[in-house]
Amino acid sequence: MPLISVGFVAVAGLLAGWPPRLWRGWERIVEAELLRLRGGRPVPANVVLVAIDDASLQQGAWFAAEPEPPPWAAGTSTLPWPRARYAELIERLRAAGARAVAINVVFEGASGRGAADDAALRAALHRHRGHVALAAEVTETQDSQAGTGLALVLPESFSAALAQPGSVVDHPGLGLANILPPGGGEPLRHPEFFGSVLLPAQQLEPFPALSTTVLAQAGLASRQPDRRRELNVYGAEPRFARISAWEVLDPSRWGRHPLRPRVAGAVVLVGPVVAQGGVGLPTPFGPLSGLETLATATANSLAGDGLAPWPANPWGRAALAMAPVALAALVLQRQSSQAGRRAGLLTALLALQVLVAWGALRWTHRWLPLLPPVTALVALAAVHGVDAYRLEGRERRRLRRTFERYVAPSVVAEILATPEEAETILRGKPLTVTVLFCDIKGFTTMTMRRSAAGQTGALVAQLNTYLAEMVEVITAHGGTIDKFIGDCVVAVFGSPLSRGLHDEAVAAVRCALAMGEALQRLNDRWQASGEEPIANGVGLASGTVVAGQIGSPRRMEFTVIGETVNLAARLESLTRQFPDAALLCDQTTAELVAGTLPLESMGCWPLKGVGDVTVYGLPRPSHPRPGLPQPGPGAPEASS
Repeated sequence: MPLISVGFVAVAGLLAGWPPRLWRGWERIVEAELLRLRGGRPVPANVVLVAIDDASLQQGAWFAAEPEPPPWAAGTSTLPWPRARYAELIERLRAAGARAVAINVVFEGASGRGAADDAALRAALHRHRGHVALAAEVTETQDSQAGTGLALVLPESFSAALAQPGSVVDHPGLGLANILPPGGGEPLRHPEFFGSVLLPAQQLEPFPALSTTVLAQAGLASRQPDRRRELNVYGAEPRFARISAWEVLDPSRWGRHPLRPRVAGAVVLVGPVVAQGGVGLPTPFGPLSGLETLATATANSLAGDGLAPWPANPWGRAALAMAPVALAALVLQRQSSQAGRRAGLLTALLALQVLVAWGALRWTHRWLPLLPPVTALVALAAVHGVDAYRLEGRERRRLRRTFERYVAPSVVAEILATPEEAETILRGKPLTVTVLFCDIKGFTTMTMRRSAAGQTGALVAQLNTYLAEMVEVITAHGGTIDKFIGDCVVAVFGSPLSRGLHDEAVAAVRCALAMGEALQRLNDRWQASGEEPIANGVGLASGTVVAGQIGSPRRMEFTVIGETVNLAARLESLTRQFPDAALLCDQTTAELVAGTLPLESMGCWPLKGVGDVTVYGLPRPSHPRPGLPQPGPGAPEASS
């Protein structure tokens, strides 16, 4: 078992630090579930979207049908829009106080609507240069000779209008609109990863993301290393403050728009968001459009709340994943063999692991290794569960073998229902019980006489028959066979389990009477076959004893010890003075059965090692009430 546990610890570390591709895909599924469990979260107020949405296209078509459509609505019923419309959006948004504006549209080549269309946008860009960012794009090209390659698409007609005087930046005001789609076990990365990591890996010059460029145009800096972050989605789209583009273009509508004050001091992102129809970048909250993805990246950079694995180093992640598995393995090795306790411990560790991972995601935006340690803990639970049940089964069989030598099978089943209690009983426990001693009268003399007559085998057979019958009677009355001392049977009522002091005392007295009746039946049979009958005496005492397994490591027996045991033995010896009594008992037993069984006082008798004791008894059913001997100074003491 220790080697198996070490193996699980090692596997958890390997999967956390160096996961294979298939495993990474499973990790993404777990992370998505954690994000859904976390739910949506508030977005920064200083990121606003202006969407060229279905409403804008419908309004453009509606105005186009008018006899005299307003100039701002020209060409807005279909995509692509005239570039002059984007120029008007820039003008109105900047006039409303927008800190910077990003246009998430790639203006490749000259406008299809003529040079005036380009000139209008160029003039707006020139007036607001340093506060406007345009999109560029990397596309995949196919060449029959060179094969597949990557090409950078730039809005070259507007590069000069975006440039600041004296700027040494190669492409001022431009940013890539590309984002690497998640797949193959990879997460949804920040757009900066595409231009800063993926392009250099293809021997191309790095290029900033559009989200990075617009923040620079706004004079803001990212609060995180974007290239090493994943997108931390805020929820299902739409999540950010969103204004339909036609509402900005329509002067009457824009002048009284309720969201216009939100534009002041904000980073405004402009782009098409038509009905997605399920198309978009996949996230735990559903697909995101390009504009919503750009807003998420921009907001993550501003807030510094992008997602990242922690620790970033694979060795650190391996160590963090191994820690809970190693702790669980260590604790399980020291725990009891009971399956229930092990299962409870592992369930608690699993719940704690998930809670810590969820808390780290919720408040620190970090992915802790979760799937490897959870998987290892579940596997560890299964293995230890099987082992625990195996050990528990072996322990139950041991306890069953131990107790079945003393008590009825029904009592054994009740004891084994709580193995902890059974172990407590075996270690030693004070109990209030009724102790029964039953001894054959004159057995020593009988043994000597029959041995001399060569009847040893017959005597042993007769003794075994007698003892077997007595054991059956005791078991039938719910007593526990404590021990055999030669021809003496010692039984206890109330150990290891008690039915109540009264019930145990009544059962013990009735058992004594039944033992007498069983012996009478045996004597009738023996006399009919010519065998010598025997007589026995029964002594009962009730009180506190210590019950448990007593002996050496090589030989143990479950027994009871204490003054109550000695008193029962002395009362059994005293039965020689009462040949017609079915039993003798102490006053405690008589009081416990008072009103149920008619015990009679036999007087006060001195018992060796005990002192004067008031003795109670019952006559044998086949005899009248015996004449009581009179105790006194000359009366013999009962001895063992």
